[in-house]
Amino acid sequence: MDISLRQVRDTEFDAVYGILHENATWLLSKDIIQWPLDWLESIRPEIRASIEAELFYAVEIDNTLAAVLEIRSAPELLWGNNQDDAHYIHKLAIQRQYSDRGLGRNILDVIKSKAQQENIKYLRLDCVAHNDKLREYYESCGFNLKGIVDAGEVNLALYEHQIQN
Repeated sequence: MDISLRQVRDTEFDAVYGILHENATWLLSKDIIQWPLDWLESIRPEIRASIEAELFYAVEIDNTLAAVLEIRSAPELLWGNNQDDAHYIHKLAIQRQYSDRGLGRNILDVIKSKAQQENIKYLRLDCVAHNDKLREYYESCGFNLKGIVDAGEVNLALYEHQIQN
């Protein structure tokens, strides 16, 4: 599958939020507390601001948003404000109708290629530590567990992929 990432437009907030909400609801139906609905609702302004700051990206299939994600480059507190050149991947969500097509893996491969071109040393992401299937998935995509951190209400598993330049 040949895909490309594009920046989300300000006018697409509702579509982005819809995909995130659909995924959060699906995860809850599987008894996986990754994105609780009240938390997702509470970060609506943050999502909107991130879209406006051009940090959200999308993949389109047949002129429809099929997947969304946020990519940040600033050091993050969760990672101890590590100063390495890194991109932090957040809120990767695929519309359920496009799941099981390898889209997530393709998106991560595109991000890896882009990071290599930009001389970024690491890709980093996190997920709730109890989401074993997602953790296995990230490991199968070449991400290595760097640690488990207490984030208050949940423990988060921190994953990193070193880019070969």
